[in-house]
Amino acid sequence: MNILLYDIGSYTQSDFIYFLRKSGHNCKNLLYKCTNLYHDDFFEYKFNKELSALLYDCVISTNFSPIVAKLCYKHKLKYISWIYDSPINTEQIKYFQFPTNHIFHFDRIQVEQIKSLGNINIYHLPLAVNTERLNKILITQKDISAYTCDISFIGQFYNTPLAQIMSVQTDYDKGYINAILDSQLKIYGYNFIEELITDELINRFNQRLHSISNVSEELSKQGLIYNIAKQITHTERLALLTLLGQLFQVHYYATETPPVLSHLKHQGSAKYFTEMPKIFRLSKLNLNPTLKSIQSGIPLRALDILGSKGVLLSNFQPELAEYFTDGVDVIMYDSIESALDKADFYLKNDAIRQQIALNGYNNVATNFAYPEKINYIFKTAGLS
Repeated sequence: MNILLYDIGSYTQSDFIYFLRKSGHNCKNLLYKCTNLYHDDFFEYKFNKELSALLYDCVISTNFSPIVAKLCYKHKLKYISWIYDSPINTEQIKYFQFPTNHIFHFDRIQVEQIKSLGNINIYHLPLAVNTERLNKILITQKDISAYTCDISFIGQFYNTPLAQIMSVQTDYDKGYINAILDSQLKIYGYNFIEELITDELINRFNQRLHSISNVSEELSKQGLIYNIAKQITHTERLALLTLLGQLFQVHYYATETPPVLSHLKHQGSAKYFTEMPKIFRLSKLNLNPTLKSIQSGIPLRALDILGSKGVLLSNFQPELAEYFTDGVDVIMYDSIESALDKADFYLKNDAIRQQIALNGYNNVATNFAYPEKINYIFKTAGLS
């Protein structure tokens, strides 16, 4: 097939293209970041020109582009998107309705939520990992000296404006949100934030924001839910790293340096293709607390860890528990106390931990490979 790929700078794009070409498809990749997700004159002109000049069988992108969906519908061309971000922006959903769309998303619960809105071509599809590329990365003695540690963490801490939003709210509403934060922090495997954020609550929040702080912009329901999810993730990650760092040798890689983590070794940021795989492989445990807006799916970072032959230490996540077994090919915790206990046990049992790394790698190499995912995508979209 002749395939046009729209590239927003995704980490997965090069692996996706590699396996498409390896399967015999002709691929052209267009790298461009739209200034506006819904309207960009320059991009629309160039994209229209490209679709008119050559005969393509489909257009593919990682994550969903409203502009591309609109243009593919105009040209009556199938548009495939494979989403690896969460949550889905509700403003984009009206663009999901085009019959030329075939949308794939890694989070089953979010897929079901979108399906319930109407006749939308959206399907659940876990993400993939390129073990072929990862196996070619060589570990040097310098790498061993630089990256070996008990536990590593690579990620963000998700600072949010929630404190400012809450500062002008009533004591009742502050207490309500704080109760959600505290409860969801302690519960793994079920996300109830959205159920507890009502339209009435959003209206009260906006009234207070407008009357007391003179804020003109409206706070959306999705915006508040996402900020709550990020705040819980922020709290969990700092708590885990603080406590683990008091007991074990912990390295963290991030652009931020929270003062509470001053007792840990900050390693700066890590390059995705060259440094991260080495860190994953040389860390005895790789801590990966899932962003709370991901309701059931397995995040890309978890698969990257496993595909690099690293040991994944993750919170309980429904789909992670579906595809992997705790203590066999991953390590899952269901509380901060559980994370500390499991880290202590597995750091004292090298042979068990090393077997988990091998099992996890074999699982993703078999069940999360690109060729099988690509075949499913084309079959589902009616292209094979």
